[in-house]
Amino acid sequence: MTAARPGGGPSRAHTALYDRDYFEGKTRQSPAHTRDLIYPLADRTAAFLVRACRPTRVLDVGCAKGFLVEAFRARGIAALGVDVSVYAVSMAEPGTRSRLVVADVEAGLPVRSGSCDLVTAVDLFEHLPEPGPVLREIRRVLGDGGVAYLKICHPRHPNAHRDPSHVNVQRLGYWRREFRRAGLAPRRVYESQFTAPGDPLARLRAEVRRWREWAVIGTPADYKFLVWKRSDAER
Repeated sequence: MTAARPGGGPSRAHTALYDRDYFEGKTRQSPAHTRDLIYPLADRTAAFLVRACRPTRVLDVGCAKGFLVEAFRARGIAALGVDVSVYAVSMAEPGTRSRLVVADVEAGLPVRSGSCDLVTAVDLFEHLPEPGPVLREIRRVLGDGGVAYLKICHPRHPNAHRDPSHVNVQRLGYWRREFRRAGLAPRRVYESQFTAPGDPLARLRAEVRRWREWAVIGTPADYKFLVWKRSDAER
């Protein structure tokens, strides 16, 4: 998989919003986007997706500092990331930075059609006022049998409306309609599925996280989906 089709460069507004202050948590009123906080989550996500999807060519849309790309590459999988933030990409690990592209994903994904067997978008869609164009681009770059993993902020998450860049926080029905319109078929996945079989301690920890979310906000903190291309006959 190579970057081929150029996406649009980031606008000044995007560059100004997703800057150092944003990723340090100042403007979004959240913990800083650090390696200590994010990489363990990225590593667990990559491990789950490798087990579930067996990918060989991965595109991470909205990759930020590239931690998920790094986690896939640590498993020997070809991975490329794209993000609108010049700052975030510049802060990636040296070995990962060359695999990241700065581009506005709303203007198109800079990879060839059908070139990916897995596309990931973690905490991206709540930032997009119109998800349709990016969903259609994800469908375009997925090869036959490819799958996308999408993690989207739940409306009852504590940070759902505190982050000023969360411009599209919606309920489940909205996302299902958007997927259908883009020619995609979703299936929800849950935290407890992220643990490896035969690891009872990790499964127990996952269940504790799941029930803590229910106790605090009454629902999982986010929506997680595996999404496939629907055939033209199904659309």
